[in-house]
Amino acid sequence: MTLMLSWPEILWRFQIWRVFTCFAFLGKFGWPFVMNLIFVVQYAKILEKDFNGVAADFLWCLMLGGSALCGINHLSGMELPFLTIPLIFMCIWIWSRKHPNAQMSVFGLFNIASAHFPWFLICLSMLMGGSPVQNLMGYFVGHLYWFLKEVHPATAGHRFFSAPTLLRSWIEDEPLAQTAGHGGAVRRGGQGNAFGQGGAAAGGAAANARVPPAGGGGGWSAFRGQGNRLGGE
Repeated sequence: MTLMLSWPEILWRFQIWRVFTCFAFLGKFGWPFVMNLIFVVQYAKILEKDFNGVAADFLWCLMLGGSALCGINHLSGMELPFLTIPLIFMCIWIWSRKHPNAQMSVFGLFNIASAHFPWFLICLSMLMGGSPVQNLMGYFVGHLYWFLKEVHPATAGHRFFSAPTLLRSWIEDEPLAQTAGHGGAVRRGGQGNAFGQGGAAAGGAAANARVPPAGGGGGWSAFRGQGNRLGGE
């Protein structure tokens, strides 16, 4: 298959596209395919929102994660032909670290904190007869990215985690209100559904919400407009 990752084909036959296409295959159609497609649509959108509309920084995050996954895949000797699943779980892990207290409804049966959601996915994968190896690869790379970018004092906020100027010049930034997934499946400070409930309608409501003024000053109303005194001009 010409999409799979194969270093001999890349290095000696110059099939460079394999470096990119190995992240674009979700497997044969079935329940795992549908689940992974939902994860791509929902959690990539939500994570993009955390980059404040700077699409180049989000793409740079995926490029760094993809490079790390390729290195781990080769050096560990696993030689997985496709790395789409680890990249998806990398995004899920980063999101769960950024919003550890978000409450999620799983199939409408029970709620779970987003910090525990990645481990629930491992259990679900194993119950369905899958291996947790690809989950763990993604979680490791995602945790490494989050820890170095957000936590470690020597590297937190380092310029390395911002997209290069050339990449920024190629990709136009989007205002946050127009960024895909604004509001998303799980909203900051609100309830969410792990499997896609909420979506565009919730995002539209969030975008139209008014923020209370910081200083109080007479309170805040959702229906604030111009006032007219009865009997006045």
